[in-house]
Amino acid sequence: MTLRHFWERYSMKNKNLYYKLNIIFALFFLFPVMGFLFFAVKYNALDDEYLPHFFLGVLVFSLLGLYLLRKLFDEISLFSKSVAEKAGEFSGGDIGHGANEIQNLVDSFSAIEGQFSTVFKRLEKKSSEVSILKELSELCYVTFDPEEIMHVTLERSMMLAGADIGSVLLLLPHSEPRKFEVKATIGLGDRLQIGDSVDFESSVAKYAVINKSPLVVEDVEKDRRFGRINRAHYGTKSFICMPIKTSKDIVGVLTLSRRNPDSASFCAEDVEALAPLLSNAAFTFENMRLIRQNEQNKQVAASVDRIFKIINSSFQEKELVHAVLGEIKSIIPYSFAVVLMRDEKRPGQVVLMDLYANGPVNLAKGAQYVLSDGCIVDQVCRQESSMVLEDTSVLTHEFERRLFVNRWSRSCVFAPLKIRGTVRGVLALAGKEKDVEEFYRAQSFIDWMAGGLSLAIERNNLSSMVLRRNQELDTIRQIGSALASSTFDLNQVLKYTMDMIRMVMNVDAGSLYLLEEDELRFAVSFNIAVEALQRVSLKLGQGIAGYVAARGESLIVNDTTSSRHFYPEVDKNTGFNTRSALCVPMISQGRVIGVIEVLNKLNGDFTSKDEDLLQSIAASVSIAIENSRLYRETVSMAENERGIRRVFQKFVPREILDKILYGDDADKTVLEEFKTLTLLNIDIRGFSSFSKRIGPQKTVAQLNEFFSAMGSIVVRYGGIVDKYLGDGFLALFGAPVSGTRDAENAVDAALEMQEKVVEFADFWGEDFGHPLEIGISIHTGEVVVGNIGFDRKMDYTVIGDAVNEVFRLQRMAKIRPNAVVLSESTRRAARSRLEVEQMEIPEDLRTTFGDMPIYELQGKVGE
Repeated sequence: MTLRHFWERYSMKNKNLYYKLNIIFALFFLFPVMGFLFFAVKYNALDDEYLPHFFLGVLVFSLLGLYLLRKLFDEISLFSKSVAEKAGEFSGGDIGHGANEIQNLVDSFSAIEGQFSTVFKRLEKKSSEVSILKELSELCYVTFDPEEIMHVTLERSMMLAGADIGSVLLLLPHSEPRKFEVKATIGLGDRLQIGDSVDFESSVAKYAVINKSPLVVEDVEKDRRFGRINRAHYGTKSFICMPIKTSKDIVGVLTLSRRNPDSASFCAEDVEALAPLLSNAAFTFENMRLIRQNEQNKQVAASVDRIFKIINSSFQEKELVHAVLGEIKSIIPYSFAVVLMRDEKRPGQVVLMDLYANGPVNLAKGAQYVLSDGCIVDQVCRQESSMVLEDTSVLTHEFERRLFVNRWSRSCVFAPLKIRGTVRGVLALAGKEKDVEEFYRAQSFIDWMAGGLSLAIERNNLSSMVLRRNQELDTIRQIGSALASSTFDLNQVLKYTMDMIRMVMNVDAGSLYLLEEDELRFAVSFNIAVEALQRVSLKLGQGIAGYVAARGESLIVNDTTSSRHFYPEVDKNTGFNTRSALCVPMISQGRVIGVIEVLNKLNGDFTSKDEDLLQSIAASVSIAIENSRLYRETVSMAENERGIRRVFQKFVPREILDKILYGDDADKTVLEEFKTLTLLNIDIRGFSSFSKRIGPQKTVAQLNEFFSAMGSIVVRYGGIVDKYLGDGFLALFGAPVSGTRDAENAVDAALEMQEKVVEFADFWGEDFGHPLEIGISIHTGEVVVGNIGFDRKMDYTVIGDAVNEVFRLQRMAKIRPNAVVLSESTRRAARSRLEVEQMEIPEDLRTTFGDMPIYELQGKVGE
């Protein structure tokens, strides 16, 4: 064995603590013991009594020290082993398997120091990540711009991952085919800019969306999913693509890469570092979307409220539609809007009802377009659902390209307009290419707004209908008023009627013909040469007017060139160009008396509503013509009646004459009736001697004057003078028409006669020297009243016991001058309380009246 080998074998290098302890103990214990024994033997120190005890004590304490050192070294060895094991677990390496415990401790502490350094670096990185997250979170409270948030997220992600190229792509939610839109980009230069579209299928980012997990590519050239050809596109061999997840779905991706191809590849730690940042960005993005959606919902709710107010406002027609379209524009930024309505009479056509544009457009309201099969407007009407068109340049139908392919329109949304459950039109909103997302986002709102616009259009239609009906009714009322208040001059009435038709019918011209025998003769017109029409006569069945007159039915012709009833000779004579016509008959008492014809409806075709209106007017005119005829007959009859009155009213009471003339049946004679009447008899006292004194001529004159005054009183109180009896007359109250005040009226007439007779008494006393005295008797009873006589001489008079009673009462009136005598039946029949005095019946008259009470009228109680 060489010295080197001996040294390496027995040296303390790479030896454990126990070996070293033994060597140290040997060096510190054996040499002193051996030296002590040598000197003890040499100098006979062992013979000393105390020296062996001392030596034994040294040996015991040395062994005790060795034991204690051994225990200490055991603890050091265990600590070294424990530290080495922990350090090995912490570092993941093989530490603590050497024989040198001290070296093991050194190695363990070195490993722990390395791990602490690594952990510290990780903590610093985490601190940086937390700082970035905090900065991003604070930024969320400062800005509400999603694009700015995405740009800041991209910047911070590149800082965390050590990348120098990156982009943020968001999915376009409604695009077909699916696409990404670039929202943020750094380091890609002109290769990819904000707002660019990226095809979903050809993009690597789709894998992150489909798998809903991060995509890490360490080397694009070796990845089986990609090839070398893609490297120029991606800019590097290694990149990372992470999905941006919200609570509901994936809205986009974040892509990072490094420009230097020799830089380290991305790994799972980069994904872990980026995950919280992207989660925060997605959370912020979703919050912003919800906040924006909430604000939009508030705007929509306010807009809905305003639309309801507009619909219920006083706006009419175009103002109403424009106000609704303006409210839609406050929510959806469109460039121009058009409202297309189906033509009710031409199902294959639509009419441009209204439009709303930011600037001038080459479109005209009221223009009509033919719907082609497969056109988008026709599809919306058939599907009854809204549709978004991203690019209007794909439209192929002529009228759609004319409407929607212009400098104002790059995208468009179409919504059906439903009225009473049926699609009656389409609302189209056109905008720029960037507006397509707004159209998709607000599609449900557009559907609702289309419903609101439908309500507005329906309200317009109803209001127009009501207004039109009111105008029509007003026209008919005016015509009726004119007819009722006219002088029945037929020409004036017909001229006025045509003027009203011109105002309400919205036509080019019109004319009215009257039927004379078998020909129609012109009567009145407007906007047509009158002289030419006066030379035209139409036979029954000739032309539209002749056909209507012959059939007695209305006729609408909206295209005269295709009508077999049109008679062009009238246009040749008048120089008028007839394109459409509406003709209605005038019918009176079941026969046609003429026709009314209006020509060339403005802004559309003649409809059944026009027919109903003109038919109503024609009915009024027919009544006017009939009234005119009846008026002429009535005038003739009135002249005849006045002649009859002048002859007979002197001999027949007016009421009887009226009943004869105006009775329900003029041919029926007045029949006898059994009625309760109040009879009044007035008689002049001493008139025979008075008439002898003044002579017959003056007698007749005075009697006429007296009868005129007294008869007027009777008439004023509703009575009639039945017959003259020499110097008196008999009056009836209650014939021919009875009433509850008949007895009352008779009493009032008698009291007034008493007052009136005073004037005659004074006049007769002064001029003739003969005082005037009268007697009035009143009785109420049942009589027979009617025409009595024979065919050559008939009188309307009364007969019965009541007549005899009133004359017998006249005998009691002779007892007192100017007395009014009435019977018990009259007193009871009077409605008011009478002031009367019962008269004592003379002996010579008791047999005449018996026990019947007779009263003298003093007046009325309270008067």
